[in-house]
Amino acid sequence: MERISAANGSVSGIVNEIVNNPYDGRESTQAKHFILEHYLRALAFKILRINDLTYVDGFSGPWMTATEDFSDSSFMIAIKTLKDAQETIRNGTGRRPNIRCFFSENNRATFIKLESAVRDFHDPDNGFSIKTHSGRFEDAIDVIREFVGSSFPLIFIDPKGWAGYPLDKIKPLFSQKKCEVIINFMFDHVKRFSNSLDETLVQSFDPILGGAGWQERLDPSLPKDLAIEKLFRDTLKDVGNFHYVASTGINRATMDKTHYFITYGTKHLKGLVVFRDTEYKARRFHERNRANAKERERAERTGMGPLFPKYQADLDEENVEIDIVQEKATASERLEQVLSTDGQQRFDKVVGMLLERYQLRETHIKDICADLAKSGKIENTWGSGNKKPRNECMIRMKPVSEEAPR
Repeated sequence: MERISAANGSVSGIVNEIVNNPYDGRESTQAKHFILEHYLRALAFKILRINDLTYVDGFSGPWMTATEDFSDSSFMIAIKTLKDAQETIRNGTGRRPNIRCFFSENNRATFIKLESAVRDFHDPDNGFSIKTHSGRFEDAIDVIREFVGSSFPLIFIDPKGWAGYPLDKIKPLFSQKKCEVIINFMFDHVKRFSNSLDETLVQSFDPILGGAGWQERLDPSLPKDLAIEKLFRDTLKDVGNFHYVASTGINRATMDKTHYFITYGTKHLKGLVVFRDTEYKARRFHERNRANAKERERAERTGMGPLFPKYQADLDEENVEIDIVQEKATASERLEQVLSTDGQQRFDKVVGMLLERYQLRETHIKDICADLAKSGKIENTWGSGNKKPRNECMIRMKPVSEEAPR
């Protein structure tokens, strides 16, 4: 029965509007790949101007890809992003940086596909080297370290569950003074199985949560699932000697339910700033995709087309800005607490402290400080000629007047 007017469009139009989109039904994967691609590009343009770069993919796949050339896989996204950055830098500066990619896959049949897909990109004579490993990621640590050498490593860990990357065993990968890691923490899986009565299953979380007895180390102020995610971040920070570990939750396409957390570890503030910038773009991108996915699902279910699909997508995307307003308010309160207890802090230290904890950008931290100064709660130490603080500015509470009230 036809229930859609020409003005409203057609169900087939809605359902098929992304027929060529390999991420149809995999919007959360698309968000993950968005973060990987955009962060890796920013990192490459920064690092390759001064050093060589190695990308390590611990669980390469391909899994659940919908393209013949695997363009919707993490390993192919990394290859194309890095090759583009390398070529741009060569053309612009004349420098010839070296890039290395290490791809590990345990499933033999899948590894054969991986090896075949990346073979033609191995071009060491032009500074682009690829090494593949058939076997468990955790068993390749010594090989990876030798392959990385003195280059800057970005380690990407995207497992199917929570096993295969015991933090104590892969710890040597984080030993360099400069290195970064992105881990897909499979929150939905962890949430589902961490309450199991099966002791063996519960113990399987030990390698990523700091060892036996992790239940006693959970933050009692948080729901158990979020406390586990926090413990994972704390454990990664300690094991990897990272200065900052942050995470961003990725919701399922048509449910307001966290699918997984993208966890990021770095030893430099600039990396954290870029990650939060990338996260912001990814969140807006994902919310728009989710709005479209919900509309397609509704259209398929009801047989009725949308009245204002673009308007709804715009509204959902703007939900990110609403969340940021709330995060800024909470971060502002946190900053006041810290300054009241610890005294003054350099602005760059404030940025690191707040960006690690809250889903904000550096510009939002500047806004927070400017607003607190306008309200008279902190001093304007950056001067009247500057609207917002700089890294070297000291952030401190405004002294309470000693003059007795009249």
